[in-house]
Amino acid sequence: DVMQSVTNCKDDFDLVQSNLKQISQMLADTEDYLLMNKNKQVKDGLVDLESMLVLGEKQVSEMDAFLDTILEKETAQRQEVTGFKDKFRELKAFALENSSSLSFSWNKIEEEIQETEKMFSSFEEWMYASEFEKASAKLEEIKKSIINLELLINNLPELLKEARGVLPNLVDEVARNNALLQKKGVSLLHLEVEKNLIVITDALKNDLDSLQMGECTGISEHLLNYKTRLLQLNDQISKEGAAFDDLQNAINDVESTTTKAQEAIRFINETLEKLGSRFGWGDLKDQVNEQEVKFNELVEKKNQVVGNVKQLDSSSVENLYLLKELLQDISACHDEIMKIKEVMDNAHSDEERAKKQLLKLQLIMNEMQVKIRKNRLPAISDTYNSDLEKAFDYVRSIENLIDETPLNVQLLNATLKDAIDFVYKLYNNVNNVVGMAVMVENTIVFGNKYRSTYSDIDSELTRAELCFRNGEYTQALTIAIATIEKIHPGTYETLIKENAKSAA
Repeated sequence: DVMQSVTNCKDDFDLVQSNLKQISQMLADTEDYLLMNKNKQVKDGLVDLESMLVLGEKQVSEMDAFLDTILEKETAQRQEVTGFKDKFRELKAFALENSSSLSFSWNKIEEEIQETEKMFSSFEEWMYASEFEKASAKLEEIKKSIINLELLINNLPELLKEARGVLPNLVDEVARNNALLQKKGVSLLHLEVEKNLIVITDALKNDLDSLQMGECTGISEHLLNYKTRLLQLNDQISKEGAAFDDLQNAINDVESTTTKAQEAIRFINETLEKLGSRFGWGDLKDQVNEQEVKFNELVEKKNQVVGNVKQLDSSSVENLYLLKELLQDISACHDEIMKIKEVMDNAHSDEERAKKQLLKLQLIMNEMQVKIRKNRLPAISDTYNSDLEKAFDYVRSIENLIDETPLNVQLLNATLKDAIDFVYKLYNNVNNVVGMAVMVENTIVFGNKYRSTYSDIDSELTRAELCFRNGEYTQALTIAIATIEKIHPGTYETLIKENAKSAA
């Protein structure tokens, strides 16, 4: 279609040229007529010239518009290639300025630059020959080349930093940590560290070769994948190392808890055999048997887990998890066993405590009787005799409970508590009565020296003596103190105490 349009355009161009020649001839003829004063011919010539010029202007405008249409693609290609040239000059200048950081792939970059320059020259040749389709194809090649060159120049420094610096150092770090932990005895075979490092190193070498050849596509994703894998591998190695250390502590804890539980079971069985009938521990025997069966199963499981720890291809992290889970189960079983042992210990302790408290109560009872006899109280209340007998009943009840088989610990503790409360309360009352009686005696003795002098003093002290003999010690003390208060107001207590000390 374009070729046909161009052929038609050539015919139109010939017509335009012919019309222009006719206009030139008509101008010359009209000018001659004007010089010869042939005004009629001049007037006709001007009319013809005007119509010829209108036709010529129309023909030229149509041809110009047609040529613009034909050359529209060339103009667009010219504008596009100009932008590519500017971009190419910028990339070339940037590459030269940063040649040191691009030295690893400089040969390829330089080759790409030269090849792109050749593409520009080829483009100009096709444009000059008006081979616009071939020029357009070359323009696409230039575009791809510039994109690739820009990608290479901009991304290569960072990619090389990762591929030649960060990743090799990370590989060395992983290998070093792997060697240190293996030397320490940590099992890392399940991680396949050496195999992973070989795969990553080979892949990294291939990517470096690609970078050297100027191929950047997909390299960034590859390097990120290698880095992620290495960091994960290093983290797994570190966790295995930490788990290995914790594993030794966990094994010690498991063994220690197991030993404690075994000792507790042995003690419980021995105690049950010796004191089972004494304390009536028939129900505890069933509980012990249940816990012992459960514990033996856990011990068997423990032996399996500890055996797995010693295998070369086992994971310390997994083993640590299993051991911690096992330790929880053994600890729970140990706690249940210790609760049974505590019940037995408490029962035995309660018996010993009851015996000691019984002895104390007997001593207190004797002390109360001795105090009463020693101080020769003239009278004692019937309540005291009743309470004293009740206290002896408590003591006899405790003696009987201790002698019973099986021992009723709960009843023994309850009886002992009531007995202690009652006896100590009675003991305090006796002490108060004895103390009061002693005070009455001391007060009367102190007041005797004033009997011959004051008749009212003699009368009041006699009344106090009668109350004292009748066992009314509180009334006797009140009367005696009130009597002495008359003679020595405010200082009678000190005087009585000093007098008692002198008499003693």
